[in-house]
Amino acid sequence: MADQKEKLLIICGNDNDRAFLTRSLEEAGFAVAVAVDGSQGFDMLQTEKPEVVLLDLHITGLSAAEIVEKISADDVLKIIPVIILALPSDMDEVQKCITGGADDYLVRPYSPTLVKAQVREFQNIRRHRLEERELSKLRLREKIEHDVEIARDIQLSFLPRELPKLDHWELAAYFAPAREVAGDFYDAFTMAQGRRVGFVIADVCDKGVGAALFMALTRSLTRAFAQQNYNLNLMDGIGDVLGPGEGRRRKLPSIGSMALQNAVALTNTYITTNHYELNYFATLFFGMIDPLTGSLSYINGGHCPPIIVGSDGMVKTTLKATGTPVGMMPDATYTIGEAQLEPGDILFGYSDGVTDARNPAGKMFTEKQMLALLQKNPAKTADELLMRFKTALTDHIDVADQYDDITMIAVHRLPVQTTG
Repeated sequence: MADQKEKLLIICGNDNDRAFLTRSLEEAGFAVAVAVDGSQGFDMLQTEKPEVVLLDLHITGLSAAEIVEKISADDVLKIIPVIILALPSDMDEVQKCITGGADDYLVRPYSPTLVKAQVREFQNIRRHRLEERELSKLRLREKIEHDVEIARDIQLSFLPRELPKLDHWELAAYFAPAREVAGDFYDAFTMAQGRRVGFVIADVCDKGVGAALFMALTRSLTRAFAQQNYNLNLMDGIGDVLGPGEGRRRKLPSIGSMALQNAVALTNTYITTNHYELNYFATLFFGMIDPLTGSLSYINGGHCPPIIVGSDGMVKTTLKATGTPVGMMPDATYTIGEAQLEPGDILFGYSDGVTDARNPAGKMFTEKQMLALLQKNPAKTADELLMRFKTALTDHIDVADQYDDITMIAVHRLPVQTTG
């Protein structure tokens, strides 16, 4: 048989008419498929997708009107022109089919010349409809791409234009979305009237536009609550802290600790109260440093544990979870952890897009490789550390599609300068 693009379909229960039309059209160079009843004809129409259908009003199974209705309701099939085959006495039924979506009709006795001319005309009409549909799809795709580009620009505006600049400290960040928009984010800003610096790295549980919207909500709430000045202790256990190698203990809240805890707890409360049914949540690490002493207070809401590396390249500690992901559980408790950054130390925070990065064979980058990269030839600056990871991840991913958003942040306490 000829190529599918050249095919016509005749659905006709009358043997003589079917044979006459088939012979006339094949002699004119058309490829013809035939069906003897409406049910068989509609099945063939779905599989063959002919250029034109000649549909007899007098068929068994599905009626001509039912077939026309099904074609009109199908986005793929409705570009196929339908010519009704009728008797002179069938004009009322023909009109119903035309109203339902059929394109034209032929009346017995059929003129081979008229049949061929009409089929050729409707072949051209089908091609025009196909072009219009493709153009419409192109316009829609362009509109979606334009809207996504706007969404990407808006999302990027949520990331800090520049990181805080501190004497004896440096902060650096790296952000590489896997798609046009991302579920990861990072942030850094001053707190407690400028006496503390907060930094956040987070990862929403999904990808795409929905995750990006949730990212924007979480980032905005976290920063807004963190930069508020609270005079009341809104959480029971505000004095609960977790130090390295220690259990929970009580102490007076340090400067900014209330803002730190409120930022995470109130964000969780807002999301679980107003958006719980969306089933979105974010793993989040929120750290707060005292630039004068190097003390670090933090909450880790189920995020990849940041790592503190000494100037000798050795891992000093990992900052493990002190609570659940934000938005996962109503009334979740978030405990403040504590650590210390000594001169020369670098805190490295990352999203799981680092360890889950996959090469063309599907092999992940892994935590083992990440730790080896951290400890080999200690980085002298925060930027150097992140560029080292960027290079290693780019080489690992190679020509594969990026599997997940990749976000990293580095906080470096500069070594003490000695005078000779």
